[in-house]
Formats: sequence, structure tokens, C-alpha cells
Amino acid sequence: MLRLIFIAGICTFLLIPIAGYSSNIVKDPMLLGLVSFGSAYILLPALLLHLWPKSSLAVRQEPMQSALWSGHLKTADYRVSDVVEVEEMEDEGMHFLLATNGGTLFLSGQYLYELVESGVFPCGGVRLFSNRQTGLPYGIEPVGEGVVNWRRFEMPREERPEDSLELEDGHLYSQSLEEIVQQLRLVQVDARPATS
Repeated sequence: MLRLIFIAGICTFLLIPIAGYSSNIVKDPMLLGLVSFGSAYILLPALLLHLWPKSSLAVRQEPMQSALWSGHLKTADYRVSDVVEVEEMEDEGMHFLLATNGGTLFLSGQYLYELVESGVFPCGGVRLFSNRQTGLPYGIEPVGEGVVNWRRFEMPREERPEDSLELEDGHLYSQSLEEIVQQLRLVQVDARPATS
């Protein structure tokens, strides 16, 4: 959206210079107006839109049902052996590191609130749903028995180093859970009992 507003502003700003330059070539006032407006509000926006394409971050998420029907829905099952909660900062949602059979799975977001409050997450297994083409996650399905308690950590108070690991929701990391805890320099707070 910001891209379109910016392009409209540029085109409006350049209308007078385009009209001034066009008046050297076109003498008929009616034709001059047509050439100026056509150049400023048709040709120039088309050129700028071509040169400044939409961001890849603005990929429109295909609904889960459509992804299922089109064969784009991807599921991955993980057996969970250890759970670490990282205290949230601001209003980002809950953060969990899960030691799985294939590495460490990071789950983060407000969608976890209700699952934790109802006692179904964290649990012995997780089924992750994502889009096969875009990689964007749809959510998770808790599988198995709920975990009774888990360790809680918080981010260190000092500024994060530049080489610090940036975690993404739904991403499986090859490092062990303990290696990620050490790399992020997390500080243990306490163990959290499951809510019932």
C-alpha cells in the first residue's frame, strides 16, 4: 500500500515538469493536456510499478482449505522429548523451543495462548501445518499427552549480539535444544506447571 501511495505522490509531483517539457514539443493545448496527463498518470506509474515490484513478504496466504484441495498443504509430525518456554517480550505471543526427533522446533505466536490455557500444549507430539509452496505456517495440532511442567527462560537484559540466532515460527533447527539455549544466552527463570 505504501508503495502505491509513494508512486502516486511521485507522479503528481512530476506532472508540472512533464507538462513543461511537453509544451516544447506539443503546441495544441488540448493535446498538451492529454499528453501530460497520459504521461504522468498512465506511462510513469506503469514504469514505476514495473521497476518497483511487490515485496516477496506481501505474499498472500492461501487459505488452509484451498491448500488442502490443491495439494499444497504440508504436514509434519514431531515427537517432543523436552520443552522450554521463552518469556514473551511485548505482545508477540508465547515462544516455545521443543526438542524433537529431528532437531529443535521453534513455535511462536498468539495462537499458542489458548492451547496452553486449555492444557493441551505443550504435549508429547506436535503436527505442524504449512503451505508447501510458500512455507508459511497455518498452525499446529497438539498430539499426545500434555506435559506436566516445563522449564522457563527469559532473554538476557543486555543487548543481543549481532551473531545471535534469529528464530522463525514453525522452523526446525538442527541444533539441540541446549545448544540453542546457550547460543541465545537464555537465563532460566523457573519451571512452569501446566494449567488445568
